[in-house]
Amino acid sequence: MRIEVAVMMQVNVPDDTDLDDLSLEIDESGLRFLSNGKTVANAGDIEDYYIDEVEVEDEEEDEEE
Repeated sequence: MRIEVAVMMQVNVPDDTDLDDLSLEIDESGLRFLSNGKTVANAGDIEDYYIDEVEVEDEEEDEEE
């Protein structure tokens, strides 16, 4: 089964972070929040998180792809 998950997080970032350029990068080594090409936060900067929404993807769509 493949699902879509919306996760809400409260994260501490520096005051001068360009929020318009903020992105999330996740790979084998963990997760990082980037802005203007620089890491502004990592997993240790997450204060709280919760799953906001979960949806099961349509299996018929997956079979067509």
